[in-house]
Amino acid sequence: MRLPKNSNDARHVCHRDNTRAQKFRFNLEGKAFSQQFSKFYEARLKKTSPRLESLATQKWGSDIPIRQVCHVVSGETCILIGTIFKEMKLQPSVLKELSDDLNLLPQPIRDNYTSEDDVLYLEDMLQRIVLVGDIVGDELVTGVNIAVKGVEREDNPGHFTVEDICFLNLSPCLPPSGTEESEVLLVCGLEFGGAKATQLSLQLLSDYVSGGLGETEDVSKVCRVIIVGDSVGKEVHDKDQHYKAKYLTKNIIAGSVDAVKQLNSYIENLTQHIPVTIMPGEYDPSNYTLPQQPLHPCMFTDTTGRLETAPNPYECEIEGTHILGHSGQPTNNIMKFSKLKSSSQVLRKCLEWGHIAPTAPDTLASYPYSEDDPFVIESCPHLFFAGNQNNLEAEYFTQGDGRCLCLALPKFSETGICVKVNLKTLAWEPICFSVGPM
Repeated sequence: MRLPKNSNDARHVCHRDNTRAQKFRFNLEGKAFSQQFSKFYEARLKKTSPRLESLATQKWGSDIPIRQVCHVVSGETCILIGTIFKEMKLQPSVLKELSDDLNLLPQPIRDNYTSEDDVLYLEDMLQRIVLVGDIVGDELVTGVNIAVKGVEREDNPGHFTVEDICFLNLSPCLPPSGTEESEVLLVCGLEFGGAKATQLSLQLLSDYVSGGLGETEDVSKVCRVIIVGDSVGKEVHDKDQHYKAKYLTKNIIAGSVDAVKQLNSYIENLTQHIPVTIMPGEYDPSNYTLPQQPLHPCMFTDTTGRLETAPNPYECEIEGTHILGHSGQPTNNIMKFSKLKSSSQVLRKCLEWGHIAPTAPDTLASYPYSEDDPFVIESCPHLFFAGNQNNLEAEYFTQGDGRCLCLALPKFSETGICVKVNLKTLAWEPICFSVGPM
């Protein structure tokens, strides 16, 4: 696909502040997989405990003691700070993987693993205790750090009756400091090589970005395109090929090779007109565990220097607007292990919990960090997005003068939808290039 070059392209140029990107908190330098995942939870709790302790004291006063679980006194009202563990009978087990060898009945594949028999625990670095009382377990998942006020009743030992709860509850940032009304264009699920990829929709998107559709004034405000994962279709991955004899696959070229060539050609043309950031997704040629590392530069022939290969999750600051998001795996995983049904609601909950991916590493594959947890959200972004969701959803999180846009993006290959976001006002606008039957 060749884009028509627009000689009258007077596009806004965004000021890019790399102070956040320079932290490289989602980039892995030294990789070691020998440590236990328990260290990951310890690092998370150590990082969030001081903030939770301060918030709990502000909310309930300094008269109520903050205790460790092992020091709880029956009949005494106290505050506990720890990590939620949700015991779920329907949660997939390793026995499912061994069922063929052991002749066990395989567990059914489910869209959601919650049930009425789920039990909530709060655990710190030494012990755990069952949570009962005024707490909604259906909206919680394993890995969330929380402070609870309550009492262990003498007639119900080992069970902590919750009277009130306190999350990190990030406050929205003040309005962006940018002076120009620049915009970013977010799109996900291009799925080159996939069964649902539509060449005409992709061409229309390209023509729009380049100004080839005639709406030059409308598109001139767009200063960057962010591709939010799943740029390669899942159909190009032939799992059976790994089990075939080598002589049967000697002259076969993997479908992902051709898909990446198409992606490279498409992005090469896009960067002739606008800077592009591309993140990996679940089916892209990157590592499977979070954080996914940037797609390798050798996959792209970037001759303009306008292409940025970014990790997943991704964080940056453009025109004073703090942007944070991921390609959808954390949101999809949370909805499997809770009764939260809306992607935008899950994003809002993640801001409340102060964590991008609380279910990692329990049910979401993640690198086994031991000293720090980079997924902890230390300050609320202006724009918080998730790609590759079932529906387009948006919700503003407002508090005082601060506001955060929680944005769930649908797959472009299925809907033909991308979204423009104004970096000054946080106003958003969907643009549809669908060519399917009306």
